[in-house]
Amino acid sequence: MENVPLQFRQNSWIQLDGCPSHYARQVRNWLDEHYAHRWIGRGGPVFWPPRSPDLTPLDFYLWATLKNKFTVQK
Repeated sequence: MENVPLQFRQNSWIQLDGCPSHYARQVRNWLDEHYAHRWIGRGGPVFWPPRSPDLTPLDFYLWATLKNKFTVQK
C-alpha cells in the first residue's frame, strides 16, 4: 500500500469475506486504526453477516470483470 497515493488510501474502503480468521481482535483493531469506519465485515462498522449466502459487492465486480474480459462479442 506504500505505492498507493495517500489521497486514494484515505478514501478507500475494505471489505472482508467473512472468513472466521479475520474476526481476530488484532485484525479488527488494525482495521479500525487504518480504515476507521471504512471496512465491511463481521464486527465492523458496516455489518455484513459471516458466510452470508448473498453475493458480496466484490463478487459482482469480479464476475462482471471476468465476463467482460473473456466473453467474445459476435
